[in-house]
Amino acid sequence: MSKQVSVVRLSLFKDSQVSFLAALDDANIQHQRVHLFSSGAQASGIVETISALSDAMPWNALAKVIVAWIDARKSREVLIQTADGKTIHAKGYSAEDVQKFLPISATIAVIDTGGSENSGARSTT
Repeated sequence: MSKQVSVVRLSLFKDSQVSFLAALDDANIQHQRVHLFSSGAQASGIVETISALSDAMPWNALAKVIVAWIDARKSREVLIQTADGKTIHAKGYSAEDVQKFLPISATIAVIDTGGSENSGARSTT
């Protein structure tokens, strides 16, 4: 019997990269950068993925990170796009509610319009 792997695709935009990835690291949620190659113009930002066997996916921990990250600054938003094209704005939802949306997500956009406090490249030291 084969096990299924769940993958969460996160699109992080400019000012969300450093703080959101640090929040994932603090919660011990493993993630990895996806390198995209295209001959056409792309939206700025990076793509990270979280993958695990379906029964080992840290849905609860990820939901808590998302809610805490949004609540830390008014300029933050997380948009969960489902496979059927619906968009859910995570702001205002509880971690329990967000946890229900994550398994049906196709991609998650992580946005902080707050400016330079969170901008810059992620430190590798």
